[in-house]
Amino acid sequence: MSGRRSGNLALAVHACEDGALERLIRTYQDPIFGYALRLLRDPFEAQEVTQDVFLRAFRALTSKYDEERSRNLALRPWLFCIARNLARNRRRSREARAEERIPDEPEESIGFALGQANPASELEAGQQRRLLEWAFDRLDTASREMVWLRFFEEMTHREIAAIVGLTESAVRGKVFRALRKLRAALSKAEGRHAL
Repeated sequence: MSGRRSGNLALAVHACEDGALERLIRTYQDPIFGYALRLLRDPFEAQEVTQDVFLRAFRALTSKYDEERSRNLALRPWLFCIARNLARNRRRSREARAEERIPDEPEESIGFALGQANPASELEAGQQRRLLEWAFDRLDTASREMVWLRFFEEMTHREIAAIVGLTESAVRGKVFRALRKLRAALSKAEGRHAL
C-alpha cells in the first residue's frame, strides 16, 4: 500500500512520492514555526529553524530511515523534537553571546487567537491577549514550552514526552507547574495593569 493511500506521510516522503514533501511542509510548517518562535522569541531564527527541520526530516526519511522505521514513526512528535533541539542549540549560541532583553510592558506581537464579537469585546480581548502574552513571556523557557505544546498545539502528554525525552508523569508535573507559574504571572500582570 502506498504512503498516500495509507495516509502515512513519513512513508510517502520516504518513498519519494510526488508532492509528499510539499504535503509534509504544508501540514506542519505553521505549528513548527509557532513552536520555534515561542522558544526563540525571534521570527527570523524561528523561520530558519523551521526550514532546517524539514531539511533534516527529508534527509533522514529518504537516506537514513528504512521503510519500516518510516512507517512506524510518530511523525508529529519527531518533527517537534527536531525543532526543539535546533532551537535549543540556537538559544545556547545566542545566550553565549549576550543576555536577551525581556520587555517590562506588554507588546503587540504574534498573538494568541481570541474571537471578537464587537468593539467593546475586541478591546477587552485585546487587553486580555496582551496580559496573557506579557505573563507568558515571563515564564522560563521550559514552562513556556510545556504550555505551548499542551494547550496551543494540543499535544497529549505522551507526545510531549516523546519530544522532550521525559516520562508522561514527569510531563504532567511540568505542565501543572507551568500552569501554576502562568496563573501567578497573570495575577501579577492584572495587578500591575489594574489602573
